[in-house]
Amino acid sequence: MKKLKKICTFVLMFFLIFLCACTKKVKYVRYSANLVGAFETINRVDFWTTKSLTDNEKTTIINELNQTLMDLDNKFNVIDRKNGVVTDLMKINQNAGIAPVKVDDEVIYVLKLALEIARQTEVDGVALYDITIAPIWQLWDFANNIYVPLMDNRIEIPKKEKIESLLPLVNYKNIIINEDDKTVFLKEKGMAIDLGSIVKGYAADKLRQVFEKYGITKAVIDVGRNILVLGSYFDNDDNTIDIPFTASIVTPYVNIFDPEYDKVAYIGELKIAYQTIVTSGTYEKYVRDFDGNYYHHILDPRTGYPFDNGVVSISVITNESIKGDAYSTALFSLGLDTGMKLVNENPNIDAVWVVKNNDVYEVYISKGLENNFVFNQNLIARNYVYKGVYQ
Repeated sequence: MKKLKKICTFVLMFFLIFLCACTKKVKYVRYSANLVGAFETINRVDFWTTKSLTDNEKTTIINELNQTLMDLDNKFNVIDRKNGVVTDLMKINQNAGIAPVKVDDEVIYVLKLALEIARQTEVDGVALYDITIAPIWQLWDFANNIYVPLMDNRIEIPKKEKIESLLPLVNYKNIIINEDDKTVFLKEKGMAIDLGSIVKGYAADKLRQVFEKYGITKAVIDVGRNILVLGSYFDNDDNTIDIPFTASIVTPYVNIFDPEYDKVAYIGELKIAYQTIVTSGTYEKYVRDFDGNYYHHILDPRTGYPFDNGVVSISVITNESIKGDAYSTALFSLGLDTGMKLVNENPNIDAVWVVKNNDVYEVYISKGLENNFVFNQNLIARNYVYKGVYQ
């Protein structure tokens, strides 16, 4: 009997030890890093591991993240960095109307997706999202003329005649891709392409692959405000419970100098996991002329001037950052009515819109966010009206 009691006691202790081991909370360790400024933008990551990394392990991961960004910049950049690097896109533009250019497989992959999305934005035979807008975008020179309120750096905008002279060069159908030979050819001399509206999203997806390679399952990736979350977050009180990340959507034209910044910095919040959120808006890059007029950087291929469709910003939530990046610009270009139709046709895309109607900023969401998005009520005093699901 005593022997049986000892055996039972041992089995019970073993069971309790096993149970404790199974329910032991995982303590996540957080790491943050500012990455290289590829694409002339701010890039950073936060990631969590279930055990502390050695200095060597952390350095190895961050070095690979940086190298990934630099490799992509050396393929997709179109601006001379004064470092002697001639990228694939530079070669394509330099040989417009002259000869096809052999390029990397990644360039063809990104180009094909950009052209697919361009086709989805055709209105009366013109794609409103068109990467061949580059010659006119370069004419505006947004990169060097972005308006800074503290500097009040106003400019003389391009002449209408010059803009109109470049419009015939804008036609995505004149991009010829030969996948067998791995070449790209622009049919008309003077044409140029710029993948700035899609490549930062692609870069975020590539950084996610680096994390996955090292077995990291929780991360927030920020490539020029293209936000991608790998995995989900965790409950701070019980690390065994996964919960979504909280994502906040920036309020247009509100900056840290606003006396009520803490209250009005965000339009609202939503929960995301294993997703990306990308925003395009009039407030991100714009110039101002000497008469005080503002001109944002998303140009209409039909006119060469910024779109004037009432859209102030659009945030796209989807599964791949490359698509989120491109669709944010494409949907902005289409406007609320047509753009929301495209969103509703794609079950993997949701969107939050801010549209200016006279002096009122109307906020709309797609159906998939109905029970997710929480509007910031503090913005009511700033003439923001939450309209809910767009009908």
